[in-house]
Parts: sequence; structure tokens; C-alpha cells
Amino acid sequence: MAATWASTGERGAFAGLWIVAMVYRLLGRTLCMGLIAPLVVYFYVTGKRQREASLEWLRLARAHGADTGPVGHRAGLKHALAFAGGALDRFSAWLGDIGPERVTGLDDPEFVAARADKRGAVVLSAHLGVPEVMRAIATLGDRRGISVLAHSANAARFADLMAKMAPRSAVRIIEVSDLGVGAAMILSSAIEDGDWAVILADRVAPGGKSPSVWAPFLGKDAPFPVGPFVLASVLKCPVYSLFAVRKGARYTVRLRKFSDRLDFPRKDREAAVKASVSRFAAELEEQAIASPFQWFNFYDFWRL
Repeated sequence: MAATWASTGERGAFAGLWIVAMVYRLLGRTLCMGLIAPLVVYFYVTGKRQREASLEWLRLARAHGADTGPVGHRAGLKHALAFAGGALDRFSAWLGDIGPERVTGLDDPEFVAARADKRGAVVLSAHLGVPEVMRAIATLGDRRGISVLAHSANAARFADLMAKMAPRSAVRIIEVSDLGVGAAMILSSAIEDGDWAVILADRVAPGGKSPSVWAPFLGKDAPFPVGPFVLASVLKCPVYSLFAVRKGARYTVRLRKFSDRLDFPRKDREAAVKASVSRFAAELEEQAIASPFQWFNFYDFWRL
């Protein structure tokens, strides 16, 4: 049985992350991918739980119409290499190497309308593709700050590395233990200033102790965190959903208005929260099926 992401120990060290970042800066993405490909193969062969979770995801996605081709170890390696490439894309985005000219979808009417709205907002995204291309959005000239909430030691280490490598970035990573009152206090002033707060809303917080709700996802119920949606309701601001995936040498962004404001009244609160979570899960399902190799949840997603 694949372990949950929160209980799976980090494979590799922060020093390795730093080395990859340095190699990327010196050699670029293509050469860096060539150098780390043997490591990806090694981790694929030795990481039984992650490998089995990857193959199970690809089989299920294919059964729901995803273009994966035959699902075997070739497809599994392709998935692992896509994950490594996604990590390099994260470096690229945070370092400012992905400019708006490489992002498709920024001229979409809904995206233009969202940028024109000077109110702060919560942006719900997922571990799919490269949501870090928000860094490119922050360079469009409207002086909008972007905060990315994360809750893991790995995220804190990545944030520290990016702070050293890109100190002037308009995007900041905020590491929080949970998406409760503390996170709301941190974000409140930023939202008032018109910033966007990006929250990855597809994983239950570490330990599986935070509130969650079950929602349909690829034909089975899966646990989704309640925190991002409750936090958005507390902040009383517009809410968007955003998915960004790599297509060739470019990136495609899809941003949609999720709600002008989430409101969960005491009466039927549980049903209202579940309805919002289920709607997000349906959007995520559509995007994940369209880009199955860019789904980066290497654990049994349907178990709490």
C-alpha cells in the first residue's frame, strides 16, 4: 500500500536540491535533464511505493480517457522524468526565467478580468503541472504580490533556497503548519493590499489530522482538505482556480473565477463546504486527465 505523501520520508538531501539548482543555472534545462536522468531511473527502480502509485494513477487516468499510451514501466519512467522536469521548471519559474512571453492563456478574457480586479484573492491550485508560473504573472506590471502557502519541511527548504537565489522575487513562499487562524492572520493584510494567495488544494495536510471531505475523483471518492476553502471564506475575497501545465517549450495557464466569495453558513455548513470541494475536484479531474504525466501525487490519492 502506497504511503501518504506526509508520512513518506524525503528521499535525498537539501544539499542535492542545491546542487541541482546550481547545475540548472550553469547548464540550462536540457543539459541538466540529461545529467539527472540516471538519478531519476535509480529512484524509479528503488522507490517501489512511488512507482506503484504512479502506475496505478496512469492506469486509472487511461481508463477515464487520458492519452497515456500502454501503461507499463516505459510510461512510469516518462511520469518520473516529467516530475524531474517539473522540478526544474519550478527553479526556472522562481528564478524569473519563465517570462510572460512563454505563457499561453494570459490574454484569456477571464484572466484579463481577474488581473483588472484590484481586490486581493485566493487562488486554488494543485500538484499538477507548474503552478509556479505565477512568478511570470507577477512580472506583468500590475505590482500584484503573490504568496504561495505550503505546509511541509520540504517547502520550507525550497523557500529558503529560492530566497537566496531570487531575493527580489515578487512571489514568496509562506510555510504554515495548518490553514487555520494563523494562516488567515498572515494573509489578511496581503489580501487587503490586493495580493493573490495561492493554495494547493489537493492534498490533506501532513499527518492526515486536518479536516477533510470526500469528493468524487475519477470514479472514486478521494479525501480533499477543507482548510483552503474555509480559509478563503474567512478572508472574504474572490476565489479563483488555476492550473498551469507545460506543453512543449511553453506553459498553458487556465484561470477561472471559482466564486466571488465563498460563504459557508452555519446551517448546512458541511454540505456547502462539500459542494465547493466537489466542484474543485471536478475541475482538477478534467485538467489531470488532459495532462496525466504532469500529475505529481506519488501516493495512493484515494486513501486518507
